[in-house]
Amino acid sequence: GDGNRFKFVMRDDEDWNGVAWTQSFDTAAGEWTTARLPLAGFVPTRFARTDRLARPFRADRCTALQFALSKFEYDAGLNPRFEEGRFRLDVQSIGVVRA
Repeated sequence: GDGNRFKFVMRDDEDWNGVAWTQSFDTAAGEWTTARLPLAGFVPTRFARTDRLARPFRADRCTALQFALSKFEYDAGLNPRFEEGRFRLDVQSIGVVRA
């Protein structure tokens, strides 16, 4: 990581204007970070605004995974770690851990 707060985004359909399930995680500059993101912690959003009417995420229909660096957290709140300019996020692996 580079010290920024990133978002991990999942989608369960192909509508890029539709609901995206999002969870933020912080990185430490120059260090590997293990981000454990429980499914229950994902927030249904549309363009960084919480969608309180969204149906539950359908994990069996996951169509996209995405990392994002956003100026916004949720509902017009600002990402406290956001800085304009270059950024870097190296990803070693992504996995699913079942309880």
